Amino acid sequence: MKYWLFIISTIILSACSRTDRQAVDKLNEQSYAYHYRNIDSTESYARRAAKLAEGYHAGRAEALNNLAFVHIVRMEYDEAERLLNEVVETTNHQVQQLIAYVQQMRLCQRRSRNREFHDYRELADKTIRRINEERASLSEHDQRCLLYAETEYAIVNSTYYYYVGLEQQSIDALNAINPNEVQRDTAQFLNYLYNIGAGGIITQGSQQEINQQEFDRLMRCFLMARQGDYPYFAANALEALSEHLMEPPVRDHLMMDNMPAMKFLNPDHVDDNMLAGYLAENSLYIFREFGDVYQIAGAYRTLASCFRQIGDYESALYNLEQALSDSAIYQAPDLVASIREQLSVAYAAIDDKQQSDYNRNLY
Repeated sequence: MKYWLFIISTIILSACSRTDRQAVDKLNEQSYAYHYRNIDSTESYARRAAKLAEGYHAGRAEALNNLAFVHIVRMEYDEAERLLNEVVETTNHQVQQLIAYVQQMRLCQRRSRNREFHDYRELADKTIRRINEERASLSEHDQRCLLYAETEYAIVNSTYYYYVGLEQQSIDALNAINPNEVQRDTAQFLNYLYNIGAGGIITQGSQQEINQQEFDRLMRCFLMARQGDYPYFAANALEALSEHLMEPPVRDHLMMDNMPAMKFLNPDHVDDNMLAGYLAENSLYIFREFGDVYQIAGAYRTLASCFRQIGDYESALYNLEQALSDSAIYQAPDLVASIREQLSVAYAAIDDKQQSDYNRNLY
């Protein structure tokens, strides 16, 4: 009798354990679903998953990865790094370790830590090779996580190569993404569309044809982001569209060839020469609501470029100073350098040589 009671108790406990694991997985999936929608919700679901995942190491590691994503968005880089290190210490689950390594790569790219970037990329490469040995046996949940990890790996690599001036490697890295496969993850498909449309990836055709293809990708990203409630990607698409519309000759061609899209983008009917700034302002507003510190600074920089393009240097200077107003920004040296460069140009335009030289020396 005692033997059967033991067996029954074991079955009950196992069932509870499976139920808890399912609950943790669901919370983590909900956390991931909010990555590019609402950072507070991402954090809330991840913390609940981490609390419930006692004894479920892979589930806790996934929750920590989600929390690290939140801290990267808020530019709390030291805490993000600590959590990512904890992921590797917490589990030997290869997919979650891969996600941690890829997020470390993004952190290193943001912080201009090139040697460490290569170290983490090597770890990611080794982990991908191990995963490939048992890819067919992955659960559906792990397959979804792996799609995110591999897509993010390609995008982070492409971004790194772009900023160090290796254009072909940047193109090759992004082209490693299967455009049909990535559509299984809407957020990553939006990420893919944005990175293609932002510029530098499409090389076939005349410049006018390339501009149109990039515009098409960005409009698709923007429309899908609006429909699916992904404000992060709506803002990114608007900012990139703003950059495409700054130069009058490019803007004139795109406006002439895309009138319905332009009417949709410009419901307030602002003047053509103000359209780039209008889109940049909308992008900035969305990023501020979303809470992405790095992207807020970048949007201020883009808005400053719009003002400089129309000769309003005082407004350009104001926005560049706003871009540097959060001290967290100084963790991203490349971003700060690009802002300092624009400050130097803007001060030179108003004949303030002292400030122009000061910012030029800094960048």
